Amino acid sequence: MTLRELAALADARGRFEWEQTASLMALIVNLMRDPKKNKAVKAEDFNPYTVKEKAFLKAPLSVLRDVFVKK
Repeated sequence: MTLRELAALADARGRFEWEQTASLMALIVNLMRDPKKNKAVKAEDFNPYTVKEKAFLKAPLSVLRDVFVKK
């Protein structure tokens, strides 16, 4: 096996194990929470491999002009 293949296998194993761990953590948190006060959590909240989408703010060009163009 090449080093690249070993690295891919190690990464896949880490992702697999974190998916299991995150699922268990979410299960425990959801069992202990108060349904009236807190909403349910997802396994993705605990998984460090999960890519979270960034929220983009839309701004008109006049605001960008005021910020970046010195008067």
